[in-house]
Amino acid sequence: MTDPACTRVLLVDGSQLITEGLRISLHRTHCFRVVGIAHTVADAARSLRGTPVDLVVTDFDVPGAGPLRTVRDTAQYRPGAPVVVLSNADSPSWARAALDAGAVAYLLKTSPVAELLPLIAAAVRGAPATIDARVGSLARLPSRMPPPASLGRLSAREFDVLAEMAKGMDNARIAQRLFISNDTVKTHVKAILRKLGARDRAHAVAMVLGESSEAFVTT
Repeated sequence: MTDPACTRVLLVDGSQLITEGLRISLHRTHCFRVVGIAHTVADAARSLRGTPVDLVVTDFDVPGAGPLRTVRDTAQYRPGAPVVVLSNADSPSWARAALDAGAVAYLLKTSPVAELLPLIAAAVRGAPATIDARVGSLARLPSRMPPPASLGRLSAREFDVLAEMAKGMDNARIAQRLFISNDTVKTHVKAILRKLGARDRAHAVAMVLGESSEAFVTT
C-alpha cells in the first residue's frame, strides 16, 4: 500500500531511459513516490497543472523550450515545490543559471544513485542550495545572473560555448573542446551576442559573470 506521506515526485527528462532508471531507484526508497513522468516541456507543464507534486527532478534542457523552462513552470504552477536539476554538463555557468532560475540543486547524471538519492532527499528537507562537487569552481560567478528570460533564450549548446568563452577560450579551442567546427562556433557566438544583446564576446561574458570585460579578453 502506498504511503500518503511519501514525497510525490515529477520526473522530467527527454530520455525515457533516464526517467525509468530514476523511477525505479526512487520507488526503492520509501520516502519517494513518482506520480508523473514527462519527456517534453509541454508534458511537464500539463503534469504540474494537473498533478500535486512535492518535488520536481528535471533535466537542464528538456525538449520543447529553452533551458530551465520547467524550473520556472514549477514556480508558477507548484510554488514551494523544490526543483532538482540533473545534467550531464559539469559547467559552472549552467549550475549558476539553474540556481538563479529557482532550482535548489544542480547534480550530475553521472553520479552513482547512492550519492544522488541523499542529495535529492536533502533538497526536500530544505537543505541549502547544492551543486555537485565535480562542477568547476564557482568562485568567479556572481550571486546574480542576467534575468532568466535572457538566459532562457540560449540553447544548451550555446550555454556550452558561453561557458568556454568565460574560460578565455578562442574559437579554435572551443571547437576542439566541444568537437564542433570553427564555423559552428562562430554561428553560436553570433546567436549568443544577439540573444543577450551583447556588443561583443567580452561583453557577453561580463554580463554573465559580472566581471570587467577586459578580464576575459583572450590574448
